[in-house]
Amino acid sequence: MTATNNPLEGFKILQVKYTESSTAVRQIFVKQHHVRTVEPGKPSDRTLFCANIPPWMHFTTLRRIFQKYGEVEAVYMEFEPSIGPPTPMPDYDAIFPPARDPYDTGNGFKYAYVVYTRSSSLRECLTSLDTEEEIIASTSEHRVISGVRKWNSQYNKKIKRRQDVLDEVNEYMKTYDRNMDEEKRKEEEMREPDEEGWITVTKLKKDKSFKKRTENEFKEMEQRIRGKNGRRLKKKKGKELQHFYSHQLKSDKIMKIRELREKFEQDKLKISQMKAERKFRPF
Repeated sequence: MTATNNPLEGFKILQVKYTESSTAVRQIFVKQHHVRTVEPGKPSDRTLFCANIPPWMHFTTLRRIFQKYGEVEAVYMEFEPSIGPPTPMPDYDAIFPPARDPYDTGNGFKYAYVVYTRSSSLRECLTSLDTEEEIIASTSEHRVISGVRKWNSQYNKKIKRRQDVLDEVNEYMKTYDRNMDEEKRKEEEMREPDEEGWITVTKLKKDKSFKKRTENEFKEMEQRIRGKNGRRLKKKKGKELQHFYSHQLKSDKIMKIRELREKFEQDKLKISQMKAERKFRPF
């Protein structure tokens, strides 16, 4: 008989409970991150690979759990294992990836890469996990919020206080006023002549005053031309080309013949009406 491959071979199991009174125990599978591809963001001698991270566990909780074995440089949480650079998650509190089918609920479990500052911390962590007892994630000092409370907290964080909005508006207006004053000061400095007497000419802005000045200049020019020639210049009307194509000439002839026929029928009708009224006098 051949031995079957154990999917948990090489992993160490970390027992985690949500609270002290919880009956359910979650198992986090951890091992040293080791791949053929060298990635500076996740060095193999200092990185711990974690699987089966519960949906309610935040990366700060994961950092606190592994911080006791040594200083943690970074914690990267991902929806799928990766061998390349760390994938930045837009929201560490998201339960499911944004690209997933909305009708596919999934399980919400994640993966994590814990990067230690020193490689000795990684070795101490892997050694201590053999004798590690159950770890409580949510304590009185470090409470983990989940469920409806977590959703309420996320919603409340999106609502800004009135004073914060006013402060943001005031800061924006102060910055805007400073920029406008600085721009005005630079324009005044450019209008002043330099040591050699030159003045820098900038591009004229298109505003209403510029448009009005332009209209007045055109009126003055028109008056000068009128006084010189004795009459006002008239605009040439655009001429329409007729019978430019051969089919236009043919269709024009057909229309004229049709009009003549209609007029002939109308004349015949008038004559017949006059005969009926006995008013027709040919001689």
